[in-house]
Amino acid sequence: MEAMSIAEARANFSSVVKGTSSGGEPVIIHSRGKPKVVIMDVAEYREIMATLEEMNDPEARALLEKGEEDIKKGRTKTVEEIFGEAIL
Repeated sequence: MEAMSIAEARANFSSVVKGTSSGGEPVIIHSRGKPKVVIMDVAEYREIMATLEEMNDPEARALLEKGEEDIKKGRTKTVEEIFGEAIL
């Protein structure tokens, strides 16, 4: 992930926005060496926010924790076992 000062971002704002949009890497903007903000593609931001919302849903969180426990205990099945054939 790229990082730049506020002055650099200001001077190159158009190219920073262009470089981060459409799936480009986010850019950390810092002031006096301390990170202040991140500029990122709006689709990526929305995806992160949706994930956070799901993680805050107690029912979804419980299902995720159960799935993680199943994986740790080896309670898994292959794609072939579930669908009867390889998908790819």
